[in-house]
Order: sequence, then structure tokens, then C-alpha cells
Amino acid sequence: MSFESKLLQMKGMLKNKPTKKQQPKRAERPLHEEKWRDIGLELVENKFGFVFQKKITYPFTTRHGSVMLSELDHVLEAWGKTDFDHPFKLNAQDPLVFFDTETTGLSGTGAYIFLIGILVKKSDHFEMMQYIMPDPSHEAAFLYETGLWKADDPIIFSYNGKSFDWPQLTSRWTMHRQDLPKLPVPRQIDLFHGTKRIWKNELARMKLSTIEEEKLGFVRQGDVPGYLIPAIYLDAVKSGFPDGLAKVLYHNELDILSLVSLYVLSSNLLMEDMESETSGAYTNIGKWYADLKQYDQSAAYLEHVTTDRGASSAFARYLLAIQKKRAGQHEVAVQLFKEAAPHLRGSIEIEAWIHAAKLYEHQLRDLDQAAIMAGFAKEASEHTNVRQSLVADINKRQARLEEKKRKKTLQVQED
Repeated sequence: MSFESKLLQMKGMLKNKPTKKQQPKRAERPLHEEKWRDIGLELVENKFGFVFQKKITYPFTTRHGSVMLSELDHVLEAWGKTDFDHPFKLNAQDPLVFFDTETTGLSGTGAYIFLIGILVKKSDHFEMMQYIMPDPSHEAAFLYETGLWKADDPIIFSYNGKSFDWPQLTSRWTMHRQDLPKLPVPRQIDLFHGTKRIWKNELARMKLSTIEEEKLGFVRQGDVPGYLIPAIYLDAVKSGFPDGLAKVLYHNELDILSLVSLYVLSSNLLMEDMESETSGAYTNIGKWYADLKQYDQSAAYLEHVTTDRGASSAFARYLLAIQKKRAGQHEVAVQLFKEAAPHLRGSIEIEAWIHAAKLYEHQLRDLDQAAIMAGFAKEASEHTNVRQSLVADINKRQARLEEKKRKKTLQVQED
């Protein structure tokens, strides 16, 4: 049987749920120590059992894709000089931990974390530690050896780790709560969520490998497919042959290095870089700052986008118009709504015309223009599927404006 066939067979075994609760074996010394040492793993022992570990050091000049690791210092210094808030804003003194795991499954009590990778910045280099569980009987030893329980208010960087990796870790830790020290509740920066905020509708997929290729300037060579990773680990535990496991370690290493590069790139876009990205990305950043109520910073990005005309800047104009309306700049706001609306589609186009109608009616006191804007909203509603309550609101608005115009005309005639 070929190695690939064996892996696929092992992958099929993962789907078979155990019929009864299996008791972990005693934490005895692993059988395959010598073989696993050949791929750079060192066996260490603690009071709970044995763990394999691998240490990798990176000079500050190490480049991962388009980013040099030393640029992290520049980013942290730049954040320290800003006078606005953002979830990515950190200080140079903050204890940063770049973190990723590999598991035998996505959920359930039979799904183990078998590999934890941690990257930290030292005084003159970066250091990565990768910990591998020899088998489930050493789980407590494996979790303990990571030292995550010792971290003092750590800031954990991950990619979808807030939703998956850290909850999985917490779940496995809870299994040994009688033995292990308490795991701290860290501040987390999940770069997956940041990536969605910046590149929503700009990228077809949000997989980390896609981000690497399209944004970080890095293409993986010889990487192992993620769906084979659980089977590779189980095969290594069963057979002792670690060749496939070496590729899993490399996969984990690339994932973690990409966290540093992605944080640097994202931070630059959120602070300084207004040249290298699309108008859609800068519009998303402007919206992100607006959602954070950092309106000055939001306006800076939206105004940058609105220097261009046409459809590419329409949504940015709409968002900027809302801010100008809130700030009492009514004439600027209504102009932006009018410029944006023809290039928008669906309910947001209707909302833009309604915003303009309201401004003309209540702030600028121009009933004729208000009626025209309401008419555009009505026409747009006839060409898209919108909720009936919005259509009813437009009809009421038009009727009210016509009544106001009629009364105004009578008043003029009487005078």
C-alpha cells in the first residue's frame, strides 16, 4: 500500500466515532524517540510525562514573503505614536505570542490538539517553539510544557484562533484542570477577522494560503494539504515513521510566520500606507474605523478613496456622506449622497436617495429637491427586491412632500 493510500485510510478512520470511552494509556516513554529525533525533535520530560519539542531561531533580518520580521518593531513604534484607537494598536512592551495549533479533528472529545507552535520576540532574534504530543497519554505533559499557563497578560495572535484554536486549547486544558495550572484568559488578536474587515469583497477566499499569495508575496512550496494532517500524525504515532510529520511541522511554521507578516501588513494599511491597496480595501478600512467611532481616521480613508470618481468610490462616498450629515455639514452630505446613489445597487441605493430627501426636506428646506430625491428612491425600489415597509415609507414621504408643497403654494398665493 502506498504512503498516500495509507494516509487516506487513516483519514477515514478519523470519522469513526469510538463506541465507548477510551482510557488513555499510561504516560510511558515514547517508543519512537530515535526516529522522531531525525526530524529535529527533542524528547523532554516533565512531571506529567514526555513531550517532543523543536526550537527554531530567526534573525531579525529574516524575510517571510514581502515582510522582514524586524518590521514588527517599526509597526509597534508607529502604533505608539497614534492618537486614535484600534484593536490592533499595541505597545512595544506588550508580551506578544504568535500561536497556532494542529488537531486530529475539528470538534468532539476525541479531537486532540497534537501540535502547538509558539513564536515570541527575543532581544536579538525571534524564537519559535513547536511542541508535539507523543500520544494522548502524554496530553497533560504536552499542554504543561508549552508554558502558556505562565504567560503574564499575553496577547495571542492567531488566524481564526479566537473561534477555534484557543477554545480547543481551553477545552483540552479543562480535561486536566485537576493537575494543570490555570490557563490565563488572554487578549486575542485574530487576524482572520481583521483580514475580513480589510479585504471583504476584495478576495474570493480568506484562507491563509490565499492571503499569503495575493497579499504577502509568498507562495508555499512542498506544503502538506491541511486535510491530511490528522492522518499523518496518527500514522506517525502508529508506525513511528516521521517523514510526513516533518511536513506538518513545516506547515505549522509557515502558518505562524505568516501571522507576523500579516500583522505588519495590516497595521501599515491601518496607519500609513494609502497607496498599495484597492479602493475597496481602503473603503473597508474607513468603515472599520467608523464602526469603532474613530471618525477622523475613518474620514481620512474615505476621502482618500473619493478623490476618484465612478462606481469604485460610490460606497466610500455614501459612508462619508453619513459622517458629514452627523457632523452637520448638510450641503456636503447631500452632494455626496447624490454622487454615490447612481452607482450603488439594491437597498443601499434607495437609502442614499432617502438620506438626500431628508436633508433637503428638514435641513436645507428645499421641498422641490426633496420630492425629486424621493422620486428617485421610488424608481429604484421598483427595480430591486426590497422590504415592503421601505416602499411604504417612500410612498408616505412622497405624499407628505406633495402636501407640504401644496400648502406652501397656497400660502404664497394668499400672500
